[in-house]
Amino acid sequence: MEKKLICSYPATVWNDTTPLGNGRLGASVYGAVYDERILINHEALFNWLSPDAKVPDVSYALKEVRALMDDGKYKEANEYYTNLLKDKNYNTGKAKFHPMMDLHLVVSSAVAPENYSRELDMENGVCTISYTEDGKKCTRTILASQVNGAVVVNIKKEESFDLTLSLEQHDLADYADRELYHTFTSYADKNYIFAECTTLGKLHYSGALKVLECDGEIQAGKSERARKIDMAGEARLSNFIKIKGAKNVTILIDAESIFAPFEEMKAKLDKISGDFNTMLKEHQESFSKLFNKTKITIDQNEQNASNESLLMSSYSGKVDGRITQKMADFGRYLLISSSYGCALPANLQGLWNGDYSPAWACTYFNNENIQMAYWQAYAGGLADTVLPLFNLYDKFKDDYRDNAKMLYGCRGILLPLFMDNSNGRKENLQPHVIYWTGSSAWISAIYYDYYLFTGDKKFLLERAYPFMKEACLFYEDFMVEDEGGRLKSYPSNSPENRANGDFDGAGELSVSINSTMDFALLKELLTNLISASKELGIDNEKREQWRKMLSKIPEYEINEDGAMREWLHPDFKDNYHHRHQSHIYPLFPGFEITEENNKEIFDAIKVAVEKRLCIGLKEQTGWSFAHMANIFARLGNGKKAKECLDLLVRFCTGTNLYTYHNDWRNMGVTLKYMHSGHAPFQIDANMGFTGAVYEMLLYSDTDKIKVLPAIPNEWEAGKVEGVFARGGFVLSYEWSKNEISVEITATRDAKTNLSLVGYAPQGKHEKSIYDGFVALDMKKGESIKLKGIRK
Repeated sequence: MEKKLICSYPATVWNDTTPLGNGRLGASVYGAVYDERILINHEALFNWLSPDAKVPDVSYALKEVRALMDDGKYKEANEYYTNLLKDKNYNTGKAKFHPMMDLHLVVSSAVAPENYSRELDMENGVCTISYTEDGKKCTRTILASQVNGAVVVNIKKEESFDLTLSLEQHDLADYADRELYHTFTSYADKNYIFAECTTLGKLHYSGALKVLECDGEIQAGKSERARKIDMAGEARLSNFIKIKGAKNVTILIDAESIFAPFEEMKAKLDKISGDFNTMLKEHQESFSKLFNKTKITIDQNEQNASNESLLMSSYSGKVDGRITQKMADFGRYLLISSSYGCALPANLQGLWNGDYSPAWACTYFNNENIQMAYWQAYAGGLADTVLPLFNLYDKFKDDYRDNAKMLYGCRGILLPLFMDNSNGRKENLQPHVIYWTGSSAWISAIYYDYYLFTGDKKFLLERAYPFMKEACLFYEDFMVEDEGGRLKSYPSNSPENRANGDFDGAGELSVSINSTMDFALLKELLTNLISASKELGIDNEKREQWRKMLSKIPEYEINEDGAMREWLHPDFKDNYHHRHQSHIYPLFPGFEITEENNKEIFDAIKVAVEKRLCIGLKEQTGWSFAHMANIFARLGNGKKAKECLDLLVRFCTGTNLYTYHNDWRNMGVTLKYMHSGHAPFQIDANMGFTGAVYEMLLYSDTDKIKVLPAIPNEWEAGKVEGVFARGGFVLSYEWSKNEISVEITATRDAKTNLSLVGYAPQGKHEKSIYDGFVALDMKKGESIKLKGIRK
């Protein structure tokens, strides 16, 4: 089946548009035939409204909060830091990801269009609007070029047409935050249009358009209609280019988040060489090379169908396998489009936003969301897409050090729960934000996983190891020992849950002692640091200190229900009524616990997940369905994993296959949350969907690989080409109901243990330390083929 998404009609709101992106610029295509808009976003365009305040020194409060908690006064401790920081007039907030401008196209048409289609070619990163007029073909092709960096639009008709072009402020119907003031101006000069905007925040940005190819007559002038473009009510005239009698027009658009004058923008556009066909070919070659690095086929139906028809049939109850395939491919497409060859990682909406005040500021959340966006990256051979993430987190280490020092009197780094692209300070005063200390360790795992997949020792030495070491330094100061000599973490928080218990405020407070996730993260961080220091041959004395610290971490506990406990302190009882499953971290996204190495805790995690299901669908979200699918994949339960993905498709997916935070139709599934009149789009579930599919098809850790660990019955046949595994391996395999063929290639000298789950390996193989596995000891570039027969 072609890797295409097909919509049967144009979008009327921005979150139903077709997304294109080259990492730096995003383009959202509505697809209207006559009066069209293409929304332009820039990865760095965040509108800063909050004061640029430094974190005040309240480190003395740590002793006071701990004293309150030692006395069981958890309610007083919960708000202690919040109130103290407010008393210090620490006014905070986060910048909001801001829509840049619209390319406005008015295309002449004398007849009603027929045979309409809005199509996204995911393999090549190209959107095509096609229709006919009196049987004559009309096409509009749009791409965000990975090669020249511009958004490119080509319009072709068999009959000549007239066209009006302008750059305008994005539709003020999406202007929910009325406190913001914008001034937007533009002017036309021959075949160029220049636009600039200033805001009440700190933004002053610009964009430009160039008509590159035109076989008609070009005119420049002022608009005949006035359009209000600022909230003061002032009417301004938009400038335009009018083209008459053309059959083929190509337009280039570029933009800068920091103001660049017209001559600079013009010179940049003039440096772009080649005609449209050349640009299209070069972009397709670049994009498809990335997209096809890993291929998966989990549905055998080759007949394509529109998104609308597939969603409609799936909504009736049985999800069409073709949409599962498309969703898996779409998540991959979105990651490439929003996080390759750019400066910043994908934010909460990737690269695409039309709201002036988007939900949660459309920024970077470090306690679930940004991690989920990148779960698919390494297995999918897209390690380069993670580099912008490292660029962001490396940039603000001084702020993280201030967080640790000023809040808790500790060395090392302490990342905030969420942040924008302007700083790394803890700027939200809610207790669950103040008391969450795990972001640095969780982000550290992404750094170390880069090394596990790529084997890049230079990256390990220069980027991963220093970051991990400073993350651990915070814990060295923050952790204390209890009366039994075990480490104690407090104040603590298990994102974003509230513990039950017999204390005042039980079930309502964010503050806690010894969240399981704190210790899971610390254990992973210490283990990785010990391995990395050995690999690099450095820090021998520090390694011994880390080993001692590791030995003092409390063991995981099992409660009276047989479930893994979320807090390792007797006062804090499990609260099953929450969508976050932070204490499951040692199973997923970590890989400390497997069925092979700790069956008791593995089974307790199973129970914990089952208990979480008691909350019912109304407490879930789009991203939590994706997270649950990944967890069930790690538990080897393909049926349950697919059920979660099916619910995500049926209730939290729009016509363009964007995923929503919640059920956007309000059908009683998931939480009900509305922002600016609709459920907010969040890209993490799109990305997490793809990550879950990869987890169902392949599991890997530092000494094990499982092929097909969690496939549902519906995927009884399929194919995977070029999926990557930790330790330095790439695998391709094809399976049917009765047999499987696997080829594994080592990307460096490496050892592992391989299982063909559900299949018995044929022939003679080296015996493994794990039952049902085959031991492999391979040299770089070596390939081994295995066959398996269904057990």
